[in-house]
Amino acid sequence: MADEKKDSIHKRDDGWQPVTLPGIRRLQFFSDLRDRALTKNFNRLAMLGIGASLALDVAKPIAGGAPQTIYCYECRACYATQDKCPAGIAYQAELNVATRVGDPWRFIRAGGMKCVRCGGCVSFCVINLDLPRIFSVGQEKAMAAIMAGRVPRRQIAEAFRDGLFGREFIDRVAAWLKQNGRQA
Repeated sequence: MADEKKDSIHKRDDGWQPVTLPGIRRLQFFSDLRDRALTKNFNRLAMLGIGASLALDVAKPIAGGAPQTIYCYECRACYATQDKCPAGIAYQAELNVATRVGDPWRFIRAGGMKCVRCGGCVSFCVINLDLPRIFSVGQEKAMAAIMAGRVPRRQIAEAFRDGLFGREFIDRVAAWLKQNGRQA
């Protein structure tokens, strides 16, 4: 009798489940004692995936030459320079993120190729990142992507027409567009 009571404590009757809709019972997979081993393995797999993605989020900027970008938590304090930026860049944090993830089109579209790296946005950065250095790395990577053909010609021509390339890059981009069949 004592063994029967002990066993009944650890058993759960699947027939007794909260009703979510009339006639439909909700099975609580994660709390079912019979499936605990499977749940633990799913949890381990999920944690492995989370750990791997975090490792890539850190390794990619380090390997890409912009390790400081990891520390930006996108507080957007640098947006305070919008009216004072000589290049007219409105979203400096977007340039930082584009450099971190290695997205040249995102960097170009945010106006990163017209940044003169004056450092005016540094005084607004809460964690005092070297933003001109980060933007310089982003510009180098964007130009390398353009020259390698990793940014579609149509997008480059559109950015060129919209004035998203500064004096430092305009001649090289115009020559590239001309060479690749697009007149600037």
